[in-house]
Amino acid sequence: MSKEGGAGAFAATSLVVASMVGTGVFTSLGFQLADLNSAPQILFLWGLGGVIALCGALCYAEVAASLPKSGGEYHFLRSLYHPSLGFMAGVLSAFAGFAAPTAITALAFGEYLHESFPLLPVKWAAALVILLGTAAHAISTRTSARVQVGATGLKLALIFTFIVAAWILPGKGDIRWSIHWAEDFQAVMQPAFAIALLFVFYSYTGWNAAVYGLEEWDDPQHTVRRALVGGTLLVGLLYVGLNASFLHSAPVAEMKGVVQVGHVASVSLFGQEAARVTSGFFAIGLFASVSALLWAGPRVLGAMGKNMRALRYFAPRREVPHVALVFQAVLALCLVFAVGFRQLITATQTGLTISSSLVVAGCIVLRWRNPELPRPVKVPLYPLPPLIFLAMAGFVIVRSTIADPASTRIALWAVLGITLLWFPLKRLRQ
Repeated sequence: MSKEGGAGAFAATSLVVASMVGTGVFTSLGFQLADLNSAPQILFLWGLGGVIALCGALCYAEVAASLPKSGGEYHFLRSLYHPSLGFMAGVLSAFAGFAAPTAITALAFGEYLHESFPLLPVKWAAALVILLGTAAHAISTRTSARVQVGATGLKLALIFTFIVAAWILPGKGDIRWSIHWAEDFQAVMQPAFAIALLFVFYSYTGWNAAVYGLEEWDDPQHTVRRALVGGTLLVGLLYVGLNASFLHSAPVAEMKGVVQVGHVASVSLFGQEAARVTSGFFAIGLFASVSALLWAGPRVLGAMGKNMRALRYFAPRREVPHVALVFQAVLALCLVFAVGFRQLITATQTGLTISSSLVVAGCIVLRWRNPELPRPVKVPLYPLPPLIFLAMAGFVIVRSTIADPASTRIALWAVLGITLLWFPLKRLRQ
């Protein structure tokens, strides 16, 4: 699209923030409390996730500035390594990176809305929000930007209001807040912490959202950097503040193992009737996350359609990739009615971590292979950020393999199988 029709840094940052602040932060704490028993452990977990995401965002910004085309990991990996790896990343992004999270976030929307309106079935509410988001983003990129900015602004206002209220009103939280160095360090070194960090990785997923439609932004190279870095910093602060507010608001026993921790905290703070209203507000906030996924996700299949004849039907005819948008919506609707909640998160995150790690490693590859390449955006303190990200991503994958080998094995086989599938598809095309 023309530069005149592009969206600016504010819309790009809104997309990043809405992509990140979705299901994870409202659903992960209940699972983390099964293994972590103090506020310092929980807040360190979320702060560490923010640092890792920021390191990844800085590396993505440099790679995006050096390879400025839409498509995200699909475009980056096919340019950095081999088209088969780009195909693998594109398929994973389309299915595990966007369609599955769209379903997960829509289900969370339905769970919270059900708390406000008990007669409304969760899955039908989830289907409704997917259809509404699809209709909004089918109009134009300008409309997508306006919808996203408005929905994200409302979401941030609701979260800030909840955090302030949580610390003004007397909380009922009973978790330990003091630091016990030996006990907390031992908890951090357990495999369960790596599993919890995997869920935090999922909660921070979306810090790279602005790269999928990179060519649609005004001044794309610098806009993407501002959106990735600014959005990640803002969300990191929100996540620590929001989890601290949950812990301050409600007893551990009431939140442990619960998906809707936001509702539990609201009941503890405001009472049952007022909490129903608060849960409705949380549901409205989750619409921004569904909207962000439906905006960014189709750009991956759209980019793949431009380069592969087998996927040419996904290539956008105008500025909006309508076929890819409808495909993602239909797939998400199928997942809403067919797949469990937590299983979706566990099954998708390992493959996505591998794809993003390859892009971060590509920052090092580009500097080594093409030192003369113009770099309008550079990673500060290089090579520290990519090394931190890669080390922590490796730690999470290894530890999660030890703790849950079956899920990790499935993810690794999926990565390998999709990569190898590119070769017969290429022969078929020829």
